[in-house]
Amino acid sequence: MSQVVAAVLRDLRDEYEELDRLLADATDETWARGTSAPRWSVAHQVAHLAWTDRAALLAVTDPDTFATEAAKALATPETFVDEAATEWARMPPATLLAYWREGRELLLTALESAPVDSRFPWYGPPMGIASMASARLMETWAHGQDVADALGSARVPTARLRHIAHIGVRTRDHAHRLRGLTPPAAPFRIELT
Repeated sequence: MSQVVAAVLRDLRDEYEELDRLLADATDETWARGTSAPRWSVAHQVAHLAWTDRAALLAVTDPDTFATEAAKALATPETFVDEAATEWARMPPATLLAYWREGRELLLTALESAPVDSRFPWYGPPMGIASMASARLMETWAHGQDVADALGSARVPTARLRHIAHIGVRTRDHAHRLRGLTPPAAPFRIELT
């Protein structure tokens, strides 16, 4: 495993654990609390993470089955994310938390044991190990922030955010092309503080 992959997997684990600590003493009332995402509670946020971690696990371990599931999801692009979150948020909080914990551990193990040059299908372009782990870190951080805000908890930004910035830098030209735009030719500089 490369040092880059090892670092992002370690940071993904740390991001998971930070959110887990926020949820450690959550009551049923806490899980039902609304977040900044319209119609999404704390339970919806965690349900979304659990569902997308399981989707990523499927992409890593069974790409053909993932492709079938992704096609079903992409048939309703405006609703499939909300529908999955709503369905999974119906689980009792303790069950949902256990399911999220189990799924993220299975995903980390699968990513750690994948061949270094692996490419996994996704809802967009295929991703390598570092990109998949960075995308999971981004989701966990963003939805974790929604949870923290709902709980009134302050979070301190960490160096783990560098992986999210890296995705933005690496995909800048691709994002322009997806929208029919010509990527800027001039080089750019990113500095994180």
